[in-house]
Amino acid sequence: MATAVRQAPTIEEIRDMVPATKEVAYMNTGTCGPMPRVAYEAMKAEHEHELTASRIDSDHFPAIGRARNEVREVVAAAINAQPEDIAVTHRTTEGMYIAIMGYRWERGDELILSNIEHPGGLIPSFLTKRRFGTRVRVADVGLGGGDPADIVKAFEAKITSKTKMIVLSHISYTTGAKLPLKELTEMAHSHDVLVVVDAAQSFGSMQLDMQDLGVDFYAMPGQKWACGPEGTGSFYVKPSSMGEIDQNFAGGALPGSLDYYGGTYAPPPGAARFDTAGQSVTQTIGQKTATEWVTQTVGMDLVAERIDTLSDYAYDEMGKVEGLSIVTPREAKSGLIAFNVEGIDPPDLSARLAEEHKVIIRYVNRYINNPDAARVSLGFYNNEDDIDRFIAGIKAVQTTL
Repeated sequence: MATAVRQAPTIEEIRDMVPATKEVAYMNTGTCGPMPRVAYEAMKAEHEHELTASRIDSDHFPAIGRARNEVREVVAAAINAQPEDIAVTHRTTEGMYIAIMGYRWERGDELILSNIEHPGGLIPSFLTKRRFGTRVRVADVGLGGGDPADIVKAFEAKITSKTKMIVLSHISYTTGAKLPLKELTEMAHSHDVLVVVDAAQSFGSMQLDMQDLGVDFYAMPGQKWACGPEGTGSFYVKPSSMGEIDQNFAGGALPGSLDYYGGTYAPPPGAARFDTAGQSVTQTIGQKTATEWVTQTVGMDLVAERIDTLSDYAYDEMGKVEGLSIVTPREAKSGLIAFNVEGIDPPDLSARLAEEHKVIIRYVNRYINNPDAARVSLGFYNNEDDIDRFIAGIKAVQTTL
């Protein structure tokens, strides 16, 4: 019997599932993706359940475990990993703290950042300096474009015998540049250096394969490109790197393993030991449902193709606007495009596009050498009309400057 071919939804069906796309040109997925109706309904059903006495019945704790395990399964399937490689967190930054602050730092150890990092990676890195006496070094990769080999060399030039970890974003939230992660990881591992990745702008926006990338730790959001609720995330741990970090949070202990006198316990097997406490079952169910809808029902092949096509179209149309300069390097572009419009500050431009034209973007701030910029994020649910509306809004604002 022939296997049925999965039929991907049309763009009209996708937009029907995401009501926010009907109200505005929703172009800020890099901050929060628009929630699909299927996730909202799943969360609503769980909220109804919480109004009843069964919220505290004998299934309460098992239900929490099931919800977390469902997240592990759907995230693992999306990145070619195993469920036991996935911890459940509240956001990307939490995963960055788990990896960076969980390492056994010694005074004089070194950590390398890129110059276009998010505070979610910067601050825990800086904390290692304050708390353990590490040295934080910065690899200047410019805006993240150019020859990928030069980016790898910029990091490698900073490595010394004291280097223990490289912390970087797969896609820079400031410039939108996609870094050559596989090549960087291969180089780092050749020097016995761990790689911790901020995946805030990559998970749910592009095809991912942890077996191919080879990274040690990959911190992911639930609320951005996977379109889930706020306060959700996940964290991939390469099995062979599991023992490189310790728990920061009480991710649980195996039953009967707590030893008051010895001060010891046995953590759960796999990445579940890095689960952070206090997940809302409702939020976790919403995360699982939204992630499953994006990565399986819509499908990452369609998601990646649409984002790539739309970003090409937007890049071309933006290039035609007089007075608009694009920050994002074309050769390293992703679904995020950073830009500036002469005569108006990015915060003011973002506010006016929202208030006057119902076009939702955001702005990002200067980090070392990348400029302050406005930023448009193109999701798989967007269409060319959204981009045309965005361009028309910029031109309309320009007439008033």
